Amino acid sequence: MHTAPECLGIAVQTRKELDAALDEAVDLLQPAAITKQVGISVTRLAPGRYEARLNSNVPPGLTIEKWGNEPR
Repeated sequence: MHTAPECLGIAVQTRKELDAALDEAVDLLQPAAITKQVGISVTRLAPGRYEARLNSNVPPGLTIEKWGNEPR
């Protein structure tokens, strides 16, 4: 049985890579977010480093972006 991820790390070098990588991460997380009725948060951890994760504090169907020093 394959379990969908709840958190994905993203590392990129350019803005062009970032847009594609974030889109892919959100697409990979969407089935689990729908199943669990949660949203997705994308956090910038450092330049070129991001994390996309399921987040029960985000309404279902939404994706939010935030900086690493903001509360989850």
